[in-house]
Amino acid sequence: MQVVKKVLFFLVLIWLGIVLFMPKVSLYFTLEKALAKEGVEINEKRIDEGLFTLTIEEPVIYVHGIRVAKLSRIRFFTLLFYTRAAAENMEVDSSLKQYVPEKITGISLTHQVFRPLVLSVRAEGDFGNAEGTVDMAVRKVHINVADSKKLGMLKKTLKKGKDGWYYETSF
Repeated sequence: MQVVKKVLFFLVLIWLGIVLFMPKVSLYFTLEKALAKEGVEINEKRIDEGLFTLTIEEPVIYVHGIRVAKLSRIRFFTLLFYTRAAAENMEVDSSLKQYVPEKITGISLTHQVFRPLVLSVRAEGDFGNAEGTVDMAVRKVHINVADSKKLGMLKKTLKKGKDGWYYETSF
């Protein structure tokens, strides 16, 4: 029994050391380089690193040189087996407001090691609340929209199901 306790203690200690001393800023810059290959550029005002978090203050997102959105912050939180990226106060460029909501209060993506090929998505904004999944195994996005009264211009891109409105696409 003592051996099991020691092994578990050392495993937890190694896990804690990896999470605490992980080069979060370097990983973020690696992500930026990977996104740049796809034409996505993120210009941030400041980057703050915490014990389990990385916060990007006032990022502006460009796709192929065109300004797409401005956010107040993006916060990454990781425990290695659970990772969450949350964006706050997203203002989409006015030229895109006929395709997507102009203001999104919050959006979060969650990844768990127990479901390695699935990202959970939650969003809230002028359109109400939405939640769904991005399944990379079958290359499919499915998002359920809760409030059908506030949909506005989004309604033409949604489909009506037995549980309400949803958005579904393949990539």
